[in-house]
Amino acid sequence: MGEKLKKLLPVIVLVPLAAGSIGYRISGEQVTNSLYAGFALYFTNPVSEAYNCWIEFARWTAPAVTMTAVLCALGSFWHRVIWWIQCRAKDSVAVYCDEGFRISFGAGTMPIYPGRTFKKGAKTQMIFFPSDAESLAFYEEHKEGLGKKPVYIGIRELDQGLLRETEHVTFFDINGSVARTLWKRICVWKRNCDVLQITILGDGALAKSILDYGLLLNLYSKGQHISYHLIGSGGFYQARHPELHKCLGNMDEILYHNMEDAEIWAVISKSDLVIIADTLSADMIQAVCVNAGEGELYYYAPDGGGTASYLLTGDGKLYGRDQDIFTDENIRLGKLIESAKRLNLEYAMKYGGEKDWNRLSGFLKWSNISSADFGDVLRFLIPAGSDQEELAELEHIRWCRFHYLNNWKQGKTENGKNRDDAKKIHGSLKAYGELSEEEKDKDRAVIAAILYKKA
Repeated sequence: MGEKLKKLLPVIVLVPLAAGSIGYRISGEQVTNSLYAGFALYFTNPVSEAYNCWIEFARWTAPAVTMTAVLCALGSFWHRVIWWIQCRAKDSVAVYCDEGFRISFGAGTMPIYPGRTFKKGAKTQMIFFPSDAESLAFYEEHKEGLGKKPVYIGIRELDQGLLRETEHVTFFDINGSVARTLWKRICVWKRNCDVLQITILGDGALAKSILDYGLLLNLYSKGQHISYHLIGSGGFYQARHPELHKCLGNMDEILYHNMEDAEIWAVISKSDLVIIADTLSADMIQAVCVNAGEGELYYYAPDGGGTASYLLTGDGKLYGRDQDIFTDENIRLGKLIESAKRLNLEYAMKYGGEKDWNRLSGFLKWSNISSADFGDVLRFLIPAGSDQEELAELEHIRWCRFHYLNNWKQGKTENGKNRDDAKKIHGSLKAYGELSEEEKDKDRAVIAAILYKKA
């Protein structure tokens, strides 16, 4: 409706001129004098004493058009001034999104919400439209105007690991953030339980992300045995990670089930954790609730409610609320990235490699971020009695899993080096016990950096 009105504005503005000119012409004025007299009415300055209904109509509507134009011009100027002032803040962030969407920022950040209208000037830009296609299309349309300023684009459907690198752009994996927040909340590593059965129900990207982050964070013992049962999207997950089973590194296992299989109810009833990662029918939700037994049940609820809020009992069963996920710290990962930068710098100084964080590939950045994120688990395990050699092995298992989840594989490279980034081949993607002492020292160095340098 707004766009149609904008197209009609030129016609609306000319209506008083047309009416006034017709009125003056009817009263006997010449054509040019009629046009001039009609134009003068916009400034409440009649040049003729002629009068009829056409002139009367124009006499009232022309000044109204003029006043509206003046107010619009003043409003536009005022908005430009406000925008300029907001953009001068030390940390100004323009968030392009639909009405009602908001991000939680800390003190010192100036958030600006221009809707779908692109404006220059903010120091950081964030793009969060309902679909990945809309967000990427908006970026493509305005990337020249964005220049070299940091851009964060929210994605839901696309796999972050498969996206091509784009300079100055960071993709915020919304499902990945939901999954990471969930596991940090559950803290499996604090439960002192080596045998655990976890069921994840879902056909979409969220179920995949929950399994991915579970594999990367739930590592706390060489002797642990976590059974991950993926119900619904197993076929796609297996197809994308055909060699994942080779790098689990301990007794953990992944089992796949179809939603229609009768066996899933027995699986759910024996599970310690049941995580619903999809929108299910009311009947299905009730069936899961009944069969979950004594296992903890978690239900994805971005709006903080829904059917499940009436069925689930106990505290902390709903997860993934938008207000918990769309925060500045989750999106820009300020503290976590600082830790990752310290890890990378120390490793590069000791073993060689790129020291400048900004020159690292997206994959290497996320590899360091994943390692720093795992630091929360490692720092908990030291007081719990784990020795550093075991921690180094756990870090190596996490490192292998991260590479396999990003479609790397173990093998010999043609370039004679230990790794081939183009073909995603790495010679160290093997069991910790098969590594040389030199290779093990690299994992030990990571542990030392995390535990003693507060990375």
